[in-house]
Amino acid sequence: MTTEGWLLKQEDGQGIPLPPSVVDWDYQRDLELECTVEVDLDAARASAALPEDAELALTTVWNSSGSGLRMLAAEERLTGGGRRSVHLAFTVLGRDSGGVLSIDTQVVLAGNLDNPDPTGPRRAGSILWQHHAQVRLQGDASQFPMAVVDFAEAGYPEDAPWYLDIGPNLDAATMGAVLLLVNSRTTLVLDAMRKAEKATHAERLIQSALRQDVVRLMIEHAVDDEDLDDGSTFEPDTLGHMLLGAVRTHLPDTTLAALRLMRRSDPSYFSARVQSAVGLFAKET
Repeated sequence: MTTEGWLLKQEDGQGIPLPPSVVDWDYQRDLELECTVEVDLDAARASAALPEDAELALTTVWNSSGSGLRMLAAEERLTGGGRRSVHLAFTVLGRDSGGVLSIDTQVVLAGNLDNPDPTGPRRAGSILWQHHAQVRLQGDASQFPMAVVDFAEAGYPEDAPWYLDIGPNLDAATMGAVLLLVNSRTTLVLDAMRKAEKATHAERLIQSALRQDVVRLMIEHAVDDEDLDDGSTFEPDTLGHMLLGAVRTHLPDTTLAALRLMRRSDPSYFSARVQSAVGLFAKET
């Protein structure tokens, strides 16, 4: 199996090799991706000790660290023998993305199999070949909608650089429940967010501070909501799913009950735990 990798479609319809980052991305921009995989079915089965009639599948799954979504983007059943050229294409909506977008393409066993060869796979989903790609979208602030407003005119503390507005409905869609407001008067912050990976050292410090503060506010919101517990389940694109994801990602070995107790008994230690978990300034020092 071979592939030249994923292509990202531009506005003119032309595809370019998937870059390490998309510096001008925002949540209103959808990502159109495509690639071609050359599959030698006979060689794939032989190398995996599979019978000649074993059914295979070519699958693509994308995962966004910003939204927490993981979706099956494409699946192509592969039967018969010989060589196949399979074209894959899908679109990731901007509102479903953010952070780092990962794309895993795999050739797998399509169904359970009573394989006569004891060295060969038997379970559906057994991986015979895989290709991994990823692209970083602009900044961590792009994980949800952002608006630039004049804080003095909007009624917010006029010298505050940002404000994270989080709604109360845990079942609401994340993109409608969370809004990052950035003060138009804080040009240093705006420049740091726009430059993403091209930022200066000082601007990277601002990015780190913003990232840590946003995560801290999400974790605090989760801790303060008594309707949330470690067994709560929500649909992938909801506020509740995002809040629990923030806790589980950054503080995976601590229960919500323990975090609530920690925050009540020692709020300074709680804050320091979040700073450490998020890695405040870790990459900049």
